[in-house]
Amino acid sequence: MGIADYALAMPGGKRSVDEVARASGVDPGKLERVLPSGKFSVLAEGETSWGLGRAAAARLLERNPVRPEEIGLVLYAGSSEWGTPFWSPAAKIAQELGITDAHCYEVSNFCNAGMVAVKLADDQVRAGTHEYALVVVADRLSELVEYGTGYVELFNFADGAAAVLLTADPAHTAYDVLGAAHHTDPRWVDAYYGQLKDGEVKVERGDKLDGLGEAFLDNFTTLTHRVLKDIGRQVADVAYFLVTHGNQETHRDYLAALGVDASRSVFQYGLDGHLGGADPLAALEELERDGRIGSGDLVIVATAGSGFTWGVTALRRT
Repeated sequence: MGIADYALAMPGGKRSVDEVARASGVDPGKLERVLPSGKFSVLAEGETSWGLGRAAAARLLERNPVRPEEIGLVLYAGSSEWGTPFWSPAAKIAQELGITDAHCYEVSNFCNAGMVAVKLADDQVRAGTHEYALVVVADRLSELVEYGTGYVELFNFADGAAAVLLTADPAHTAYDVLGAAHHTDPRWVDAYYGQLKDGEVKVERGDKLDGLGEAFLDNFTTLTHRVLKDIGRQVADVAYFLVTHGNQETHRDYLAALGVDASRSVFQYGLDGHLGGADPLAALEELERDGRIGSGDLVIVATAGSGFTWGVTALRRT
């Protein structure tokens, strides 16, 4: 029981560092620290985040022999800014895929929401509540950034989506969900927040408090050791550590704090921007595509989102 399969979907648009530099007035050289890829994926005109999520889910179901009536749960995970207020993207995706006998709802925990939803869905599948569950991870992060603010740390916000199918059938399980731990430190709740500007939601930064970088490192390492203890494993037993691609320096500091070489992780900063909760699934896809992961390999997924919440999830390749 666990993850049967997953799929990603990327939008049709791209934005370059030069475009961001012109819009923000920030020197392109400074932007290279947060955008080493030189360009990143954004929703094209007419595209929506939920539509991207639907595309990922449709691709997933095309290659898995699952009937729509077998899916009892559809979760849509992200940052709660779905583009349409007072509306359920989970229900919309279910409708478009012909899933008519499922409980559909949203999980809002920002870039941590994807793995939270995976754990929630896995718990229900393991309890026998549902035979299959579908998790869709999508956000329209690039559309929430106002470059004129100069909040450079947000300029890597990109768009992408993923879908994860969870199953109660051990024979069709690709990854066991072994355990997870999450922690919210409410001191940082006002660090970032949304504000309506000309009818559009944009991210604003609150009073800057010292110590957020240290909080990332402390929470990631503490939760990692907690999860490993819970499943009876140690750092040395982990094949790969996959980390939310929000900040490359934090990513490397986390590995260093654990005494882990960078070769036991995946760095995609040179490929795209920060895809929100889809980051670790894109990294996992790279491992599989390159043939770097095998049966029995233990994977730790470290994620974080505004609020601020940190999470660590343990997966095992079957």
